[in-house]
Amino acid sequence: MRLRIALLFALCPLTAAAQIYRWTDANGEVHFSQVPPEQGPYKRMKIYETQGVTPGAGKGASDYLKHAAKSSELDQQAHQAVVQAKAERAERCAKARERISFLEQQTAHRLFKKGADGQPARMTEDQFDQELSQARQLANNSCS
Repeated sequence: MRLRIALLFALCPLTAAAQIYRWTDANGEVHFSQVPPEQGPYKRMKIYETQGVTPGAGKGASDYLKHAAKSSELDQQAHQAVVQAKAERAERCAKARERISFLEQQTAHRLFKKGADGQPARMTEDQFDQELSQARQLANNSCS
């Protein structure tokens, strides 16, 4: 009986599961390997390989590679968007801190603002406090 079972398994085409690990390094590059990275997060992916050659066997692999390349491109675009957003936020933070520093060195009666008639007029204490409050709020939103 055991011999029959062994023969049955020997005659069936075997399917082996290969382990592939995917991760993105600190530079935003996507890597694939059969060994997981030593540090950092990674995604474990399963790829099934069949023994023997069958018609269209390479099609699945080529589709997977196309999908992986597209996924990598999307990862790079997302990374670029994150880098750009961080740079814009840092710039807003620097401008807000610069504005706060400037306002803290001044007094309201020394600053001018356009009046209702379009002519420069001295800033009131309330206008000065409002400008300083807005600059502090922008710094809180951009610098944290």
